[in-house]
Amino acid sequence: MTQRDLRGFAFSEQRAGLSNGHSEGIVLPQHAGHLAWVAQTGLALTQCRTASDALDVFAARLGAAPFLLRGYVILAEDDMWRVRRVVSFGKAPALPVALSLSDGLCGAAIARKCVISSSTDGVPLSSWERSLATNASLICTPFTGDAANGVIIAALPDSADDDAEIGACLRAAAALLSATLNRAAECEAQLQQRMQQLDQAHTERLALVGRLTAALAHEINNPLQAIANTLYLLQHRPLSNDKRQRYLGMAQQETERVIISVRRLLDLYRSSGQGKRPVALHRILDQALQQADDLLRERAIDLQREFTSDDPRVSGFAGHLRYACYNLILNAVYAMPRGGRLTVRTYRQFDGAMHQAVVEFADTGVSVDDADLHRLFEPDGPVRGEANGIELPLSYSIVEQHNGTLTAHRSGDEMVFRMTLPAIVP
Repeated sequence: MTQRDLRGFAFSEQRAGLSNGHSEGIVLPQHAGHLAWVAQTGLALTQCRTASDALDVFAARLGAAPFLLRGYVILAEDDMWRVRRVVSFGKAPALPVALSLSDGLCGAAIARKCVISSSTDGVPLSSWERSLATNASLICTPFTGDAANGVIIAALPDSADDDAEIGACLRAAAALLSATLNRAAECEAQLQQRMQQLDQAHTERLALVGRLTAALAHEINNPLQAIANTLYLLQHRPLSNDKRQRYLGMAQQETERVIISVRRLLDLYRSSGQGKRPVALHRILDQALQQADDLLRERAIDLQREFTSDDPRVSGFAGHLRYACYNLILNAVYAMPRGGRLTVRTYRQFDGAMHQAVVEFADTGVSVDDADLHRLFEPDGPVRGEANGIELPLSYSIVEQHNGTLTAHRSGDEMVFRMTLPAIVP
């Protein structure tokens, strides 16, 4: 191991007690004016929110110190021998682009982990340190922290006659800088995490909009195609009065389908504008089942309610959740054109992290192969019976919007669609 490696190893072993925001081993200055300068430096650093701001403010404070002429605040790489960033103060000369801290006063201060003065310690200066000194004595103190390591090196005026007092000022100021850089790093990390969360949420919203757009376009396109075909026949084919009236009735029926789809979209929009609120899940289900009552009766579908004794409550948009449940009911109805059984059950569960409210829609209608189950919620996925393919993608998007999950599986002769939502704990 080289001498440099030995010094680096020794420094890393001792770094914890130097200036990680702790006062252990730090001797405060005794002069009232110096203590005031340290206090004012600390107050100035509390206003800084980024590492760059902290370094600029700190350099300005050093430049205003009457016991210093000029110098540098040098941030080092993790090994403490290579320079990462330099901030000068007091019109210090420019530093070489490639600068090493392994030699001279800085190297000795890092290796010994203490304040060193060229006037008392007799350490040979490196070439750039001699340029900084120009017949003045130099003082250097290292600092370490979780966010940054480095040294402060400065030239002293001729009037400076107490290196120990000035060293105490720099040591205390270095501790303040280290603590500020640690705080700034934590703030920047939290900001970065928040930005990533916002980006993820934005991406998820775009994906949700894409799925909704594709699904709704599919739902509206079918009746529009039927209307266009009907109008073509009315315009270009000789038709009897009976056929003409039948085609006009078909066009009117498809137009009403489009109107209903648009009205549902408007209901969803109005619901979104109200914000999420506590919602009683059984009330939502009762409303959705009432809305589908005529279809259930028309197809002679046996409806079974298996509701938990307490009414689970969730946070959400009431109109959205009602629409999602209605679409899941429609999916079951279209899968049983000749009748069958639809069971709607609710219960609570705890997954180890949160309480959940679960709604299951189990029907005896057309089944789906296991390999295709995961595609049921895609706009171009498999369709059950007479369904138009819009119900499941819309329900999936709405449930996802409420931080829930919607899955499908087969259980005996039933297809089961399970909607899970975060529950409000009573």
